[in-house]
Amino acid sequence: MRAAPVVSDEMLKRLEEMLRPFASLGPLELFVPIFVNNAAKALGAILLGVLLGLPPLLFIIFNGFTIGAVISVLKASLGYGTIIASLAPHGVIEIPMLLLATALGLSVGKESLNRLAGRKSQVKSRLLSGLRVYIKWVLPGLLVAAAIEVFITPAIASFFTTP
Repeated sequence: MRAAPVVSDEMLKRLEEMLRPFASLGPLELFVPIFVNNAAKALGAILLGVLLGLPPLLFIIFNGFTIGAVISVLKASLGYGTIIASLAPHGVIEIPMLLLATALGLSVGKESLNRLAGRKSQVKSRLLSGLRVYIKWVLPGLLVAAAIEVFITPAIASFFTTP
C-alpha cells in the first residue's frame, strides 16, 4: 500500500493545477462552471451508459477514488473537522444527484448488454426515461448543489478552519 500516498500526492498536485484558474473567482463566478461541469458529467454518465454501462461505472469509481485521495492528503493539514464540513454539504444533494445519474447510466448499460446478448432490450426507452429524470430531478438538484457549494460550504468550513 506504499503507492497510495504517492498516487494521492500526484493526484492532488494535478487537481490543484486544474483548479488554480478558479482560485481568484468569487462565488457568482464559480457557480456557473461548477454547475456546468457537474451537469455535463451527469449527462455523460447517462448517455454513455449505452457503452455497456462501463463509463458510468468508471465515473463513479474515479470520483470515489478522487475524494478518498484528497481526504488522505489533506487530513494532516486541515483535520477531519474541516474536511467533513467541506464535504458534508455535497452529500446532501450533489453526491445523490451524481449517484442517480450513474444509476440511470448503468440501467441503460444493462439494456445495452441485453441487446448485445440477443435478449429483449429497451435501450432507447431507458435512455429517454433517464433523460427525463435528468431534466426533472438531476439538473435542478445540481443547480441547488452548485449554490450550496459556492455559498454555504465555505461558510460552514470556515467555522472549522483555524486562522
